[in-house]
Amino acid sequence: MSQKEPPRQITVPEMAPHVHSFAAGENKVIKISKWLIKWISYSLESGKIKPYDMLPSKADLAFHIGVSKSTMQSVFRYVEDCGYIESKQKIGTYIKDMINGYKLKKLTSKRELAVEAIKRHMTEYGYKEGDLLISTRKIAQLTGMSNATIRAALGSLISLGIVGKKYNSFIVLASSFESDGIVTKTLAEKVADSIKEFILNNLKPGDKLPPNSELASRLNVSPKTIHDASKLLARQGVIISRRGRYGTIVLGQTEQNRAEAYSYEKAEQKIRHYITQNCEVGDKLPSIKQIAVQLGLSPKTIKRALDNIADEGYLTFSRGRYGGTFVTDIPQEGADAYKWLAINSDYITNIEN
Repeated sequence: MSQKEPPRQITVPEMAPHVHSFAAGENKVIKISKWLIKWISYSLESGKIKPYDMLPSKADLAFHIGVSKSTMQSVFRYVEDCGYIESKQKIGTYIKDMINGYKLKKLTSKRELAVEAIKRHMTEYGYKEGDLLISTRKIAQLTGMSNATIRAALGSLISLGIVGKKYNSFIVLASSFESDGIVTKTLAEKVADSIKEFILNNLKPGDKLPPNSELASRLNVSPKTIHDASKLLARQGVIISRRGRYGTIVLGQTEQNRAEAYSYEKAEQKIRHYITQNCEVGDKLPSIKQIAVQLGLSPKTIKRALDNIADEGYLTFSRGRYGGTFVTDIPQEGADAYKWLAINSDYITNIEN
């Protein structure tokens, strides 16, 4: 952060965060994020704030808006990925310089992709005003997305007045609407492509990738997004992450073939298959030791595979006497699942009965 004057601390009262009322089912994160982006843009243009001014703490804003700190954390992450702010550990969150050559990276989140998928589903099956949508889980099955992503997308559609909530179901409020035409990649996928381009132009097999914080600054995204992009590249065999001083290493073709055969990836595939074939949402998986014995692998390898599956929203961990690993969503097997569902219209009838 380089500026001639010390950063000014923006106060909550001058931001006037009057966004504390939310409609039933409305997505709080999206509503607050849009308000914050609009406030930053207007305040920069009018000269009320300057680049590098510090925002109030997440806790203070959350208290005045009337939401949880975790909700405010999600808001800051969303706005940071949109390029308006940047958070520094032990320093705070400051306004980014939007004028001096900074280009915004278009964010296409999983939620936005899910919104478009639901719109397409409503159009293809001729929903009319007053019709009830199929369940969240059925939509997730059709689109190959997690239940959590679909719920977030439905919250956005409620905010847009396209769907509404009726008891425990969702009802169509508008049968005609414009599509955003989103067919692009998520932000993590875009950043993964940018990292691959950086590797191609600057590194060779065996070289160490720069730290996440450095890549985040270079690509103007949050470290969390770099983390998500790195996980995608690791699965593609482009890089491999080691703990401690070894860091993240660029793989060559030979090393890539070895990486693809790593035990934890095989374990992940087998666990996914087991969940798909044998489990329902809420079921408890066998212990890590039991799975390790069954697959002939180390508990450490099984833990890593479970962590990867949990990061995608399919598992959750609980401690205590009645704790364990629980299924929160069912993975879709095969990349052509959505394509198959799209051309088999009878599937909708079957799953609704």
